[in-house]
Amino acid sequence: MPDPLANRPAARPLRKVIAENPDARRRIGQAYAEFLAVVLLAIVSLTALVLWHLVRRGRVIRQRLGPPRTISWPNPEPPGTIDRDRDGDRTETPS
Repeated sequence: MPDPLANRPAARPLRKVIAENPDARRRIGQAYAEFLAVVLLAIVSLTALVLWHLVRRGRVIRQRLGPPRTISWPNPEPPGTIDRDRDGDRTETPS
């Protein structure tokens, strides 16, 4: 009968340390948690800086723009009136 432990993959380094010294589990867990906290803080900080930059840039662009122009829209013709197309042909607009 083959030995089930013979084909076992090699132990990971952290598992090996924990197996040799069970007190290291708490310290490794704390180091891992602190690392994740630093990564999360870095992501949040970069996100805040990007948002601040976009808002600031939008304000600067808006300040440099002139006031909006007034636009007069043409009055629409009622449906069924005769209209001229680009070629000058008289066509009736659909209702």
